[in-house]
Amino acid sequence: MQSYMNFKKIRTDFAVVLAKLLAKSPNWLIIGFGGFLGWLSWHIPNKRKRIAARNIDLCFPELSATERQHLLKDNLISTGKGFAEILLAYWGRDKVFLNDVVFEGLQHIQQAFDAGKGCILLSCHQHPLELAIRAINMRIQNKGYMLARQHNNKIYEAHVDKARRAHCEKTIDKKDIRSVLKSLKENRAVYYTPDQNFSYQCLYIDFFNQPASTVSAPARLAQKSKATVVPWFSFRLSGGKKLRWKVVILEPLKFFHEADTESSLKQMNLLFEKQIRKHPEQYLWVHRRFKNHPKGKNYPYRDL
Repeated sequence: MQSYMNFKKIRTDFAVVLAKLLAKSPNWLIIGFGGFLGWLSWHIPNKRKRIAARNIDLCFPELSATERQHLLKDNLISTGKGFAEILLAYWGRDKVFLNDVVFEGLQHIQQAFDAGKGCILLSCHQHPLELAIRAINMRIQNKGYMLARQHNNKIYEAHVDKARRAHCEKTIDKKDIRSVLKSLKENRAVYYTPDQNFSYQCLYIDFFNQPASTVSAPARLAQKSKATVVPWFSFRLSGGKKLRWKVVILEPLKFFHEADTESSLKQMNLLFEKQIRKHPEQYLWVHRRFKNHPKGKNYPYRDL
């Protein structure tokens, strides 16, 4: 057992060293490498490809079969690029985030700090997510904290947590609501992406007209903390050697403080849908979003 753990540590440490070296490469090279990995995943049969195909079939019935195949291919290539963007977010040079990320609506975050109740920075799992978080934190008065799930590989998790804390100061386990409330009370910003499948404290709320297990915590946090809820979204703008990203920060959401929980979550999911449709290939379709289902666990994916 000890020899296996030593091998696992050596293997993980070696992979992280390679990732750090790759993250120092020019944008076009590292993103191109990620796109190549995504292209391979399109050509090689694999479970994530089947999950993405099922999600796209469920969520885009208005598209023809050919159009859905094109979207699937674009999504897998973008997923590979998203992997590269994560490496940039963890270990990339500061100049990437200062020179190559453009902003719209950054003043809404400052206005939330001025209100003094903390700021919930609400978004969904678009591929440039973590890259955008680092870019935002380089431009706001107090770096936002990041809600995150612990990785199964504890050795890798230690590397990732260290990298995240370098630009987030602190990461908070997604189940640690008490720490979130404490941070908001201190007038800090907390990044929250509640668009994945959850199995606790959830309601079935439509997402692309499919029943999706949606965690109720965003509504409860907003109501209890009185924090300002600021939605934001990130997009990869172009290919080639001149790569840029755009972060769009919208006006604060009032419905979390005015409506009941179910109504708030419905409006939240509709907002996510609207933004995802702008660049549907840049969303995390490889995730089993509809795993918890009214017809039984894993129902949409039971034959994959």
